[in-house]
Amino acid sequence: MKKKSVIISPIRQIHALLPWVPGKISIWLIFIMTACLFLSSCCNKDSVETARLALDSAELKLIPYKLGEQYKFVHSNGFGFYFTVTEDKLQWYEQRDLCEWNCCGKDYYSYQVRTAKLVSEYPKLTIELFEGERAYDYYPRMLSLSINNRHYCYFPYDSLAHFMCDTIQKTYCHDSIMINNKIYTHVVEAYVNNYSFTADSTILLPEWVYYNKLGLLQIKMSNHETYSLDQ
Repeated sequence: MKKKSVIISPIRQIHALLPWVPGKISIWLIFIMTACLFLSSCCNKDSVETARLALDSAELKLIPYKLGEQYKFVHSNGFGFYFTVTEDKLQWYEQRDLCEWNCCGKDYYSYQVRTAKLVSEYPKLTIELFEGERAYDYYPRMLSLSINNRHYCYFPYDSLAHFMCDTIQKTYCHDSIMINNKIYTHVVEAYVNNYSFTADSTILLPEWVYYNKLGLLQIKMSNHETYSLDQ
């Protein structure tokens, strides 16, 4: 005797796989799965780049370092050492709005980021520099400097890439200043924020950074010792 073929509905198939799921929930599962497949398969809209925010030539000069260069520094007690530029990058990134559903074809804008890293073997110091903001209307723009990825300072600058000074932010401008028996001009002095790394005043911490178009000029520590560019 010929057996009759039996067609099993999708709902019964789900019940067979998930017997604890009630029938109404099974229907909703099928609906959600079908909708997800439909939305993912019908997306044919390309994302549109709405803006491209490049760093101009004046901004790029704020970080004057090139990969492989070495810079001699000297401690205030006379010990000399070298920083080596181990990173020198200019990259593009995309900024998109946070999206969880129906993310097809979302517009974005691109922005340029300049980074550099200086490393000394002894003393163990890593200086990282970064510039390039994501926001359209962010002003002033910032050059940020970190020491050992733990201590930070910021140098605001205007649309002409001139450093801006603000006593509230603890950045001070000097027309000229003597560092390691050499006079430097147009120097900005920035307070180093340690973000409550420690409340112990006996621990030595970086406190001030001096910087100009030549780059890092000096780091002044909390005990008034210094690491200075030696030219």
